[in-house]
Amino acid sequence: MEENAVKELTKQGCMVGREAAEELTEQDVELIRELDTTPMYISVGMVKKLRQKMSQEVSTGSQKQVVKTRPDGGTEVEQETSTVSSSDSVSEAQISEGQNNTQENSMDEDVVVSKDGESDNGVEEAEVSETGEDKVSEPQEKENEDSQNQGLDEDVDESKLNNDLDEDEQEIYERKGNKFSSDKTVRLRDSGRRDNLRTKVEVMDEAEINKSEKDVPEFLSYYNDRYDRMRKLLTRRTQLQSATTIKRLKNRDEGEQATTVGLVNDKYSTSSGKYIVEIEDKTGSFKVLAGERQGEMIVPDEIIGVQGNMGGDIIYANNIVRPDLPIPQGQTATTDETVKGAYISDLHIGSQDTLHDRLDRFAEWLNTDAASDIGYLVIAGDLVEGVGIYPGQKEELEVADIYAQYEMFEDWVDKIPEDIQIIVGPGNHDITRLSEPQPKFQDKIFPRIKDYDNFHRVQNPQTVRLHGIESKGLKHLMYHGYSFDDHVDRIQELRENAYDEPDRVMIDLLKRRHLAPTYGSNQLSPEGIDHMVIEEEPDVMVSGHFHSHAVSSYKGVNVICSSTFQAQTDFQKRVGHEPDPGKVTLMNFKNRETEVKQF
Repeated sequence: MEENAVKELTKQGCMVGREAAEELTEQDVELIRELDTTPMYISVGMVKKLRQKMSQEVSTGSQKQVVKTRPDGGTEVEQETSTVSSSDSVSEAQISEGQNNTQENSMDEDVVVSKDGESDNGVEEAEVSETGEDKVSEPQEKENEDSQNQGLDEDVDESKLNNDLDEDEQEIYERKGNKFSSDKTVRLRDSGRRDNLRTKVEVMDEAEINKSEKDVPEFLSYYNDRYDRMRKLLTRRTQLQSATTIKRLKNRDEGEQATTVGLVNDKYSTSSGKYIVEIEDKTGSFKVLAGERQGEMIVPDEIIGVQGNMGGDIIYANNIVRPDLPIPQGQTATTDETVKGAYISDLHIGSQDTLHDRLDRFAEWLNTDAASDIGYLVIAGDLVEGVGIYPGQKEELEVADIYAQYEMFEDWVDKIPEDIQIIVGPGNHDITRLSEPQPKFQDKIFPRIKDYDNFHRVQNPQTVRLHGIESKGLKHLMYHGYSFDDHVDRIQELRENAYDEPDRVMIDLLKRRHLAPTYGSNQLSPEGIDHMVIEEEPDVMVSGHFHSHAVSSYKGVNVICSSTFQAQTDFQKRVGHEPDPGKVTLMNFKNRETEVKQF
């Protein structure tokens, strides 16, 4: 570890992740200094991406400067004489775009794109896809190792891609990030015919939301409901079927086995790196000594199971148990008919950074025969940019009237075929209360489309069953994701990668069976019932909020973090987060396979 490099970044106000600190070099610090804005947090993934970007060849006149990554993590610069004449050389704009589009799996290769479409290492470049499809087989029984955006990381001849986009498309895709792949954009090359589909939408768990002022009785009722329901889920686990109350544990002798369930009231680390965790139930409280790894993953207010041995006034924990999802027994739920759902989020209409052309392009594609099997469009919140969401927002608005923003959304909905069922829930930018659970949009928000037969407003969170026709259909857990930021900030493992791989935080919450385990991670209204408990096992979990994109699976659940249709904002630049806009996930309900289309 280069201690001087870490100190230098710390002086500049950067927080450096532990793994990133181990790999950081003086050359990396120079790369970070050259960024337009200094990021607040440096992860190992960010370091690798910076090295990848600088590993591209930069052609300058008759010489090429090549920055290579050495095995020890450092960098070195070489000069090569170009054999390409000035008339045949690749333009500077093409090289810049090539740097932005190179994927992480080519980080350790020095590839020079030549005019004839072959790389200098003799590997032929991939042909340009005309369909823009990426297929991912879902769901597979695996954990976070499921790769996201499969098929979007091929090395592509940039000169071909630039020629493949016409002038109008060049303008549409002028604002694009490093994750954009030109060859994966959808081409509108079909007749525009659609066949009507049978569809069905069922709201399963609509909550009774009381808007009156809450006081101590409501909070007591809320926490008692959370404990009772989470304990029921936990004691289904084999390890916890013998769980007893904390009061009874106090009568046990030292060394006896101890199994219990409790709410995490507090935790703090010891000098040895372990954690002392205070848990409580309705009968009392007790201390638990947990190992470093287990202790780091415990967050306040979550309900956990503990297995261990008595040590006087403390339990020496051998295992921390969470409710988790059960291992699927048999085949996962599917539909008898072939029908697909499309998943998007965070349109942020009304912002100066809204990508209107790409959003309209998606609507136009839905009217083509290529999209004739799309029966459902699920939008997981932040339909508009909103007004007064954060200081200084007014200067970044295209439309400063929030009702005018929703009118623009209505105009966009009118471009969607009538036989596609549109399911929309609110997010933290929308015109509803910020406290969760959020009620569904009021009638006055959508005066023109509120009565459309194919327009369905739901709460946040909400479980919706789609296409229960001659089958049980697929249960969709929709949650915008406002609690994600706080939850990620509490766990080191998530802080380092969750913004680039948002399915990680979604899967972590599925394991805890709660969408906001720590009270205060989101603004929450105690309704007497904790509506954030994931009591019903979903077939699909859909979120947004992070403006990233991910598709994976966990124990039979399709995990989809929907992309945004907003370009990188000034705030995202300041914190070093790059969004991944314009990607739409499609899922075939009949076989649960997903594909990603880029607009």
